[in-house]
Amino acid sequence: MSEVGSRMFDLVAETWNPVSGCLHNCVYCWAKRLATTRLKRFERYRDGFVPRLNEQEFKRRFRPKTLVFVCDMGDIFSPGVKDEWVSRVLKHVARFPETAFLFLTKNPRRYFDFLDEVPENAILGATIETDDDELYRRFEISKAPLPSERLKAMRELPWDEKLISIEPVIAFTPSFTSEILSAKPSLVYVGYDNYDCGLPEPPLGAVLSLIEGLRRAGVEVRTKTLRSPSAKALSQPLLRPCHT
Repeated sequence: MSEVGSRMFDLVAETWNPVSGCLHNCVYCWAKRLATTRLKRFERYRDGFVPRLNEQEFKRRFRPKTLVFVCDMGDIFSPGVKDEWVSRVLKHVARFPETAFLFLTKNPRRYFDFLDEVPENAILGATIETDDDELYRRFEISKAPLPSERLKAMRELPWDEKLISIEPVIAFTPSFTSEILSAKPSLVYVGYDNYDCGLPEPPLGAVLSLIEGLRRAGVEVRTKTLRSPSAKALSQPLLRPCHT
């Protein structure tokens, strides 16, 4: 397990952080908050949340018929992560063909640089909180590629096992359901922000309709936190990271 025993997805048996850190600087990032507070005593976070290769993690062995979440404490496709680090991680994954490994990024276009190296036991995922680029820019949610760019990359990604995480969900347009479906994900997770970051959230009814539309189209949807938008989100949307 990771340092904090994170289980971002209910199907995940364990997490593995051969690379930690990220430069996307998302305003709601719980991992950065932990790395710069409770976990800052660890060697891998001595320089904050900058990308780092964790050599000791390549000694890890994994059980067959389980799901391992790769890099829950960072984004392996963030700027600052060297190509050779990614290649080394993929080679280690290939050593355990009976174990499934989930990758999750906000820069899915970079998957294309490694398609010849990605083993068949990898699930390629992307976090896509909304399809409203204007809202994303206005609230300065992240330095990651815009949601529309991530959707396009996942739509074009030639991979059978794809996952989309709509968490934390942010107010979206009526086209969001069809946009997600166009990416042909095997599994979608949906959930609200758990850290009271004051994000511009959609009403619960809209989220339930999104879930219903995806399920009606035959997509497996798993839900996390579902609730009405918080009072903070409605009255004072955040314009800076909630971990600072």
